Amino acid sequence: MTAQALQALSQELAQLPTDGGSARQVRCLRGVRGVPTGELTRRIAQAAASLSLSLPADDEALTALFGTAWEDGLAAIGLLATVAPQQPAEALALGLEWAERTDDVATADALGWLVLGPAALLADDLPALLALRGQGRPETRRAAVSAGLAWTPEPFEGPAAAGLRERAGTRTGCMSPSALEGPLAVLCDKFVRDEAPAVRKALRRVLKAWASADPARVTRWAAAVRGGLPKMLSAVVP
Repeated sequence: MTAQALQALSQELAQLPTDGGSARQVRCLRGVRGVPTGELTRRIAQAAASLSLSLPADDEALTALFGTAWEDGLAAIGLLATVAPQQPAEALALGLEWAERTDDVATADALGWLVLGPAALLADDLPALLALRGQGRPETRRAAVSAGLAWTPEPFEGPAAAGLRERAGTRTGCMSPSALEGPLAVLCDKFVRDEAPAVRKALRRVLKAWASADPARVTRWAAAVRGGLPKMLSAVVP
């Protein structure tokens, strides 16, 4: 039944009118439908309200949705995010598989922030997340870095977050009420020398969110980095 519902969601997305906005801005191998952001957000929220997912039983159906098109992928991430608090180990395993297939920054950010970050901590498996450092594709590594946003009070955003907002009954929200210094320091240490622009920009955002929540501790971390921070990163550290 769940597989049929996810297939129906994908078919609905395929039939929606397009505005071309996303198609002009996003490039990925799966292709982009061009569904307006507001409509995509609404459909993800509706699916989160009506579906009851369980892992690994629904892994295959969710993965099929993720691989169909860019918008479908965001829907799959948004739905997986709603399961992660109850089944973090299973959600992390599936999210890591998707990360290795990710080739655009928007998907990487949503996957890291909404799924990998929360699930890695809840499953007590930060090493599995950090292992993405060895992946050659920068978007895959960016997903790991964007996981750090889940460990700050940064309000989550984007259509993929619609499922979490629907479940919480709120229009805004964040993954953590405070900056979690331990995992943030480990993550930033791991990726601070990654020179890929996509990765460095994501790390800059994580550091900025950390600095906004806890400037003293991020400054302490930065001071201990051997050789100092690259200029792009040091600009956001107090």
